Amino acid sequence: MEEQAEPETPLLQTTKIKRKKTAESKMKLTQGAFDSSKESKSRRKRAMIDDLYDHAKVNSPVIERAEEVRANLAPSYPSFWKAMVKSNVSHGFWLHLPMRFCKFNMPKIDTVFIVENESGEEYKINYISQRTALSGGWKAFSDANQLYEGDVLVFHLVEPTRFKAYIVRANGFGNVNADAKPLNSVPMDDELEVAPKDHSEKRVKKNKRAKRVKPPPGFHRDNNQSNSLMLLETNNGHVEDQFNNDTEDLGPNKVLPHSESSNFKEMKSIDDFTILVDGLAIDHELSDQHRSKYYDLCCSQNSFLHDHLLKSINCKLAAEIITQTVNIAEAIRACNLSTSRADYEIWDKTLKGFELLGMNVGFLRARLNRLMSLAFESEESEVSKRLREVSAEQARAEEEMRSLELKLLRLKETMGRLDSELESLKVKAEKHELKFQEEANAPW
Repeated sequence: MEEQAEPETPLLQTTKIKRKKTAESKMKLTQGAFDSSKESKSRRKRAMIDDLYDHAKVNSPVIERAEEVRANLAPSYPSFWKAMVKSNVSHGFWLHLPMRFCKFNMPKIDTVFIVENESGEEYKINYISQRTALSGGWKAFSDANQLYEGDVLVFHLVEPTRFKAYIVRANGFGNVNADAKPLNSVPMDDELEVAPKDHSEKRVKKNKRAKRVKPPPGFHRDNNQSNSLMLLETNNGHVEDQFNNDTEDLGPNKVLPHSESSNFKEMKSIDDFTILVDGLAIDHELSDQHRSKYYDLCCSQNSFLHDHLLKSINCKLAAEIITQTVNIAEAIRACNLSTSRADYEIWDKTLKGFELLGMNVGFLRARLNRLMSLAFESEESEVSKRLREVSAEQARAEEEMRSLELKLLRLKETMGRLDSELESLKVKAEKHELKFQEEANAPW
């Protein structure tokens, strides 16, 4: 008689949770330090986006319903609404919050928030204070609640680290009722106790990767709503997408499916460019200059140079490989006939090591070999060598001439001083001679 598998014990579950926390801790260690100038620039751009959102006058039924929902919430707790754009639900999986709201209500350090939907399900989402955005865990919330572009979320901060989220659907079938009873009509404990405690494990989800649910075949929007949402995206979506392309890639916890960025031919500009290593975006590990130069290198080959790196290579090492590849490429551009053979050999050995790790740097090594051939093995190399020798000899001769001219000038000064002293001594000697002769010729 076969033994039935025993259910997983709480001890095993605890061990898995601890391992998951350890993995999350390791992920947090990969977050790099941001340049202060870049940070201030991003904050200015974020302020501009928030200003557009806060002052946009969009005649949309969805926005109107969201405002009605917000008006029915307890005014003693701060709230705001946020319209979903493509970068929030399809590829970015970051949600930037209004800066003014964050300034007065959100913590100044990175914090884990609980976001509860209307069904009482809770999701743990990381809040990144420097970016005023919800990051790790937002993808799970978006997928599980089937958020789409054009939907509007109303956030209600019922506790310092807890949001109550109400979803207003753009397809006309909203999750919430505009006449919902405000929170202040129910005691806080009753409001937060939305499900039995024995279902807490089912309600709390930690960065769960939910499968994306496609819209049903009959999904459509009427013309009025389409026009309203189109106006909303025209006014705000482009600006926020542009900002997200500049900043959301810096997020240390951003994880994307490999298929979303593996086809370089789909990259229309650097704004669409994301560097993925094992599904994790590492753009924040590179400076803006290195990222831009690396994009140019990838464009020259029409592919990601790091696409075939070994799976055992971690994000930090991959970022260092990319950075050094860009540095060597720039050094090759800047080299000349006076560049030493040792420099060429160091560059080639480094690139060869990267190539063994799976980096596509064969075109850089080919360029190095051609330059070395022109610099050291062609007939022109003898002429160049003689030119350098003659130039060095001429420089030495000029230096010696300057030294001799300086010495001659000093000798002339010495001669002038000696001439003056000699004339003075001659006068004294003549006077002495004259006095002696007078004494010798004096009468007895």
